Amino acid sequence: MDWLLLIAFLVVLIISGAGVVALYRFVGKIKHEFQQHQPALRITNMSAMNAAEVVTLTPEVENVGPGVAHDCIVQLAGWEGSFAVKSIHPNGPRYQRHAVPIVLDHKAPIRVKLMSRCSLRLAYRDRWEQRYECWYPVTQIKNVRSSLYDIQIDLAHPELTEPHPSFRKMWKLVRETYTND
Repeated sequence: MDWLLLIAFLVVLIISGAGVVALYRFVGKIKHEFQQHQPALRITNMSAMNAAEVVTLTPEVENVGPGVAHDCIVQLAGWEGSFAVKSIHPNGPRYQRHAVPIVLDHKAPIRVKLMSRCSLRLAYRDRWEQRYECWYPVTQIKNVRSSLYDIQIDLAHPELTEPHPSFRKMWKLVRETYTND
């Protein structure tokens, strides 16, 4: 009787262990497939030009992730304009870097007054309309020759806002992708 109970316990233990391993692989596969469709826009290069009292910043926006980014917007606090692109593709045949000219003259609010929290914002969506944002901190420095502020953008420390869907939602989105393709 004791041997029969021990054998039954070992069989249940082996079957449950195999089930856990299979579930772990399934979850890993779905997460990997989901991540293969996620874009990642970043500013990879920044150039600045100063002419008289006009500062022109030109950040280069690039998709470093594997998925296509849709409805891309670049905004700077204290800048009256914005830059929008319908889609930015990752490395491949449709890959392209986008240079965004930001012209800040002597009347731009970011150059005239000190702002409490200033940032350069990249906003975009993935193929499932999930929203992503990337915030680059901006520092204003008082120019000693004029009463205007010069700005510096920290490209090394962006704050990222990304969706974190549940496993069930990831599974539904990946299944929906394969049925639509």
